[in-house]
Amino acid sequence: MASDDKNLANLGLDELRSEIDEIDQALQSLIIRRTKVVQAVGAYKDRMIAAGGKVKVPYRPAREARIMRTLVERHEGAFPKTALIQIWREMIAAGTRLEAPYTVALGRNADGLDCWELARLNFGCLNEIIEFDTPREAFNAVEDGRAAVGVFPKPQLGEAQPWWVHLSEQSPVRVVSKLPFGGRPVGRGEDTEGFVLAAIELEDSGDDRTLFVVSLSKEISMDTVRKKIADGIDGSVILGFSDDEATDRRFVLVDVPGFFCNRTNAFQSTLDAQGLRPESLRVVGAYAVPLAEDALS
Repeated sequence: MASDDKNLANLGLDELRSEIDEIDQALQSLIIRRTKVVQAVGAYKDRMIAAGGKVKVPYRPAREARIMRTLVERHEGAFPKTALIQIWREMIAAGTRLEAPYTVALGRNADGLDCWELARLNFGCLNEIIEFDTPREAFNAVEDGRAAVGVFPKPQLGEAQPWWVHLSEQSPVRVVSKLPFGGRPVGRGEDTEGFVLAAIELEDSGDDRTLFVVSLSKEISMDTVRKKIADGIDGSVILGFSDDEATDRRFVLVDVPGFFCNRTNAFQSTLDAQGLRPESLRVVGAYAVPLAEDALS
């Protein structure tokens, strides 16, 4: 194998192809070794479960985000960063499937929009994707364990039957990731964005955003709500709202910068200071901030 780039310039075509073959063999050997380690992780978890531990969905989006950020930061050369990320996506997805069956529930909004391409890119070519006709059906599949995760379109303001209203205090399901994280699909689905839902613990990735559902009086206009939340928290975004027909309450989905899962009181105090005084406020998810386009160029 050539020791440096200068030596490569002196090799003939057959020698260069031989170099590639050696590299491919080394890569495959490392993949085989990596798979054995993944299987050892699965065996360890099986022993923990046999000893009375709780079965968990084998999905760690915060850890995956840290892995992808590290890959991009240390990468060099002409090989595209988005392709590099996709290689690791496939390895992670295949390894996760070795630990436990892995099914993805695909939810649509009321207009029929879904995120099939994003789901396939993020969860690999081997994992089953099951399409559901309504957000409620897809949510139920995640909640009762028929699916490990669910992928839903990014909410739209004022949409009918928004999926996020099902994220109740009684449900273990939360928003855990935003798609795309690193690189968009080419062609169909390239403009879509979505969220991943799962019944797992929320974890800080080091650069995150938190989702809250806030219950407010309908008497407060949405223009006022937007202004007061924006004034109180720099970088906050209202993703959706839904009126409760039986009461005078309006539920608002707010996306704020930072990992606030253990600091809901801070958000409550901010809203109180802005005069909104919500009747209730709860965390419904948190996600790692996706990689910026310029970081992938």
